[in-house]
Amino acid sequence: MSWLELIGNIACLLLQYWLLWFGSTPHRPGDHLFQNTQVPLMTLDQQKPDENSIVTKADAHLDFEIREPSLAALIIGINEYADDEVPNLKGAVSDADSVQDFLRSFLRIPSHRIKNLRNEEATRVAIEDEIKNLASSTAISKDDPILIYFAGHGTQANAPSGWPTGNAEGIIQMLVPHDFAANGSDDIRRGQGFLDVTFSSLLADLASQKSDNITIILDSCHSGSGTRKDRLDPDVAVRGFDLPESYVVPQALLTEYSAARASAIAKGFEKTGLRSHILLAACMQHQEAMESHGKGMFTTQLITLFKEEGVDKLTYQDVITMLPPLRWQNPQCEGFHSNRILFNAKVPSPQRELYPIRTTSNPGRYVLEAGEAHGVTANAHFTVYSNKDMLCALGTVVASELAGPFETMCTVLPPTQVFEISKPGYALQVQVGEGGDLRILMEPIDAVFRQVVQKMELVEAGKRGICFVKSVDQDPHLGVDVLHSGRIHFQVMNRICRRYGLEHMPFEVDNNPDDVRHILRSAADFYWNLSRSNRTNPFNTSRITVECVRLKETGQYTDFLEEVLMPDPDCIDLNRDGEVVINIDENEDTKYGFKITNRTDVPLYASIFYFDISDLSIAPYYQPGTARNKKVEPSLPDRDSLTIGFGSSGTAPISFYLREGQDVDVGFLKIFLSTEYVNFSGIIQRSPFMSMDTGARAVSTRGHKRILWDTMSIPIVQRRHHAA
Repeated sequence: MSWLELIGNIACLLLQYWLLWFGSTPHRPGDHLFQNTQVPLMTLDQQKPDENSIVTKADAHLDFEIREPSLAALIIGINEYADDEVPNLKGAVSDADSVQDFLRSFLRIPSHRIKNLRNEEATRVAIEDEIKNLASSTAISKDDPILIYFAGHGTQANAPSGWPTGNAEGIIQMLVPHDFAANGSDDIRRGQGFLDVTFSSLLADLASQKSDNITIILDSCHSGSGTRKDRLDPDVAVRGFDLPESYVVPQALLTEYSAARASAIAKGFEKTGLRSHILLAACMQHQEAMESHGKGMFTTQLITLFKEEGVDKLTYQDVITMLPPLRWQNPQCEGFHSNRILFNAKVPSPQRELYPIRTTSNPGRYVLEAGEAHGVTANAHFTVYSNKDMLCALGTVVASELAGPFETMCTVLPPTQVFEISKPGYALQVQVGEGGDLRILMEPIDAVFRQVVQKMELVEAGKRGICFVKSVDQDPHLGVDVLHSGRIHFQVMNRICRRYGLEHMPFEVDNNPDDVRHILRSAADFYWNLSRSNRTNPFNTSRITVECVRLKETGQYTDFLEEVLMPDPDCIDLNRDGEVVINIDENEDTKYGFKITNRTDVPLYASIFYFDISDLSIAPYYQPGTARNKKVEPSLPDRDSLTIGFGSSGTAPISFYLREGQDVDVGFLKIFLSTEYVNFSGIIQRSPFMSMDTGARAVSTRGHKRILWDTMSIPIVQRRHHAA
């Protein structure tokens, strides 16, 4: 890299950090508040309350801190090796630095929770000691997510007789630290590899001290050919090499970790599953991890995916299936908990959408390829990047005019200077726009609770606001009671829910900043998405009909031995005037389905979610398919139907239930409709209450002459049979 390139990269990073912290003003609660009104198919209208009814913020000393992100990380990158027999690399340190930058700038992980080892710092003893430090650290609490990342060489050797390897070949595999001696060493503190049995034992200890919320990322080979692929690409190198046949692992090194403790070999080095951690590996066991032009192919694509999709939206299995194809290597995911959200959903991504943006003929004006259908509102702020890697920020823009459901006109946000985008750039939302504040009724307002809200406004600037209202006439989303025990109880304020008898959420929580903040942030997103509809130019959703039917077994099975269900001919449509009431008999396992019919001449995309009022979760019932070129088939063709739970949609039938102690529950079936493909999966969220007890990018394509979007909401009431 030339000095000019180095200076340019430093300037980009400095600009990015400046924009991150100073490029947008703190969000304040807006005046655009929503009221739920009952109309056919439950359209949610907007109403602005009397400003005098909003409780203003009081100046109060905030004597607590909102908890910082809890992830702890050990990041290791080795380009330079002490032994001349070990070939040096070019991209391992750069990859490790990229991971650190991602944690710091994107996930907001504090620097004091990240330990870095580079080159000569990354000896075998240092690596082992730092993993032990993770286990003993009092700064890492039980269940805090832990990340260990390694970029460098990997290799393998014959195991001494009698030592467990987890493979038929009797091979011990190892990561290669800086001080490794390729021809062997009798000094067990220097010149040795970081053995799989050692890694396994340390991870088992770490899991027992903290939890199994441990993520291992290895951008290295399990074994290597020791050659550069010069005939294919002179800039491509292998992160692995072969040891001489005479190499022997010292018996004294192996006995540091007894056979009893090493009976389960660390994943990535064998085929037996582990429960202590989850591994994301750059390649299969007999493949080679590659680096090209000073960067690891696996790490580069991995960070790009994390940024685009959000770590709180991806499972570990998703990561592997969604990575683009890598030449010469097939990344692997191993571990018992591989179906978990990354870091067990304890590390939120600050933003989830990345939208294309382009310049116009007027300097300082830009067209954002996202609009009202994507949840963009006036005065939303976006940081613009030159590419999807988001390594260099060009500036910050503000949404100045909604040009339609799928486009927004943006202008430069001072003091950002006018900038050019040579080809379509990408915009990341860093501050929400007007409207969508969470309204809370609490009389009297508890001092600790008020401080939590005030602190959220300061620390979480750019997210949806939270404000207190004084009366039920102002349509609060939640009511809050402080019980005699000091715990918090939430009231359900939705009028439809209360009409059916659902007045309280079935949970109590401690009145502490962490729990309250988590619930309020989830509630703000929940009610914002529940209230979304086309307010500027709605189309007539009465021509979209929704039927709810009870399903019946047919006695037939598919080729995959799945039972074929069909609507019960003795059951009429349960959707009566835009509301569905289901009487639940605990002795029956009744399954239900939905049929959505498009009676227009326009093909539509439909995304369907269930909003659970009782626990603030948003679950997907149906989402359109995906395609690399975004040319997705409409899920609701004109004059056609989409079935949920039966038929050809491939979706599971729905079973409703009541929680213990509940005789009635109410949720909303929310249907997002549009003429252009929009990925609404970013609104999915888990219940904040479940996390205490025990998770995108949106794109659009053109091609339809008519441009439409809107939503439909249908309350689904569940009552115990004896209460009907």
